Amino acid sequence: MNGLEQVKTAVADALEKAGAAACIAFAPRWAERYHEPVVAVGLRMGESRGGALSSYLGQQVDPDTLASREVYGMRLELTLSLDVYCPLEQGAAGCDGVLEILHQVMLEGLPSGLKPTELKWDEARWDEDTAMFVRRGSLACGAFFTASASEDGMLLSDFILKGVVDK
Repeated sequence: MNGLEQVKTAVADALEKAGAAACIAFAPRWAERYHEPVVAVGLRMGESRGGALSSYLGQQVDPDTLASREVYGMRLELTLSLDVYCPLEQGAAGCDGVLEILHQVMLEGLPSGLKPTELKWDEARWDEDTAMFVRRGSLACGAFFTASASEDGMLLSDFILKGVVDK
């Protein structure tokens, strides 16, 4: 899973854990599956900071084998879309109920590799495409990843979002 997908998944998982329905990048007619407010997690814009080979972090020793491996870092600056959709029956006010969960998750529910800097949202409006109310929001954050070099020092393993356990 690439860095951006790791970030979107981590945010969606944190929202779900806090009690808000969340989905990632949606296809046409995705909204029909939801009969409650849902946060659609996507990307508004992003920027990569520092290449892997120029972001050497040092060496890490495996406590079991005592083998040493080089560790590298990568940083992404992202603005995620956190658009809250709410069915007609709950009205635009249904979008507002999710905002409290969003704030709580941004303060204390994200993996350590995500550093939120700003959460913004617009007023709720009717969305013809989904036949739901929507309150468009965005989260500016830094995402920090680490990767280890292979034993011969030539190949990097996949970058993993800091604070997320690799599945």
